[in-house]
Amino acid sequence: MKILFVNPAPIIKYGIGKAFAEQGHEIFFVSLAAEKSLRPFLDDIKPQYVFTENGTGLFKKLFPLLEHREIPHIYWAIEDPVDFHQLSLPYARKSAWTFTPCKESIADYRKYRIEAYLLMFACLPSFHRYHSPENRYKHDIVFVGNNYARHPARLQGMNNILRPLMDREYDIKIYGNEWWLNPDYPFNIEAGYYGGYLPNEEFPILCSSAAINLGLHSVNTSTTMMSMRTFEVLGCGGFYLSQWTPAIERMFKNHYHLVWTKSEEETIDLVNYYLAHPEERKKIALRGQKEVYEKHTYHHRVEDMIKILKKPVVFPKKRASTSASIRISPAKKILLPHQPL
Repeated sequence: MKILFVNPAPIIKYGIGKAFAEQGHEIFFVSLAAEKSLRPFLDDIKPQYVFTENGTGLFKKLFPLLEHREIPHIYWAIEDPVDFHQLSLPYARKSAWTFTPCKESIADYRKYRIEAYLLMFACLPSFHRYHSPENRYKHDIVFVGNNYARHPARLQGMNNILRPLMDREYDIKIYGNEWWLNPDYPFNIEAGYYGGYLPNEEFPILCSSAAINLGLHSVNTSTTMMSMRTFEVLGCGGFYLSQWTPAIERMFKNHYHLVWTKSEEETIDLVNYYLAHPEERKKIALRGQKEVYEKHTYHHRVEDMIKILKKPVVFPKKRASTSASIRISPAKKILLPHQPL
């Protein structure tokens, strides 16, 4: 397969895109947001597929160009279900295939006669792996993520997890963009708890160095959709203390693969207990890593995707009602992408 990824975010470069490459497929990255047009890349690369996740601001650069050239577009709606109508649905209507990490959203797509397929987040063992701890990241507690306080579920998690730990002056560092320091946001933190923006290449080192890695989620109503950090932290061998969600409870065992909390009081009790029991933390972290390596890697996700991509291509109805099949070519020598992996 030859795939052009037009938004090389970490989830692509260190996730599903690299997994395709590791399985022998030709992949290319271009940051379409920084380019005037996709046309020269299509002329040069001649991709078999174009892949977009999220896709904010890219719509007009992709369509109708891909339709005119009859290049199938693959859309991974990673913002489901929160931005289903504003973002996902317009892309899904133009895509040959739509994948979503939210099982419940599949029925929503069907209402618009769109067939969507489940594609959850995962980890990539070649990247999300244990590293020797480094002193600069040796904190009792860390959290990596931006201040997405617009999501009620996430705001609840911030107040149940981050706020009580900071109020009691634990050794906690929060990494992300500077929204954390904005006093106009519904949730903000003092500068002393802010660790700055963490380069994604440093993420596995941080997870391996901190005693406890925290997890927050923007969705708490799905049985499959959760923060991608869940799989990534576990893949890095980190001990993960997560906000409870149905998806977390469905896929993992509490106090076995990870630990979840439902309240401020439970958060404090769990942190105090596990900080005092490092051997138990280690055992849980190892079991969590084993679980995601066996069931939730991007190699698993790629295999699931390929089963779907083998089906005949059905282009969006706004073009033509005809269908054409595209043969998946055997694995070829990996070419260097336009941007480094």
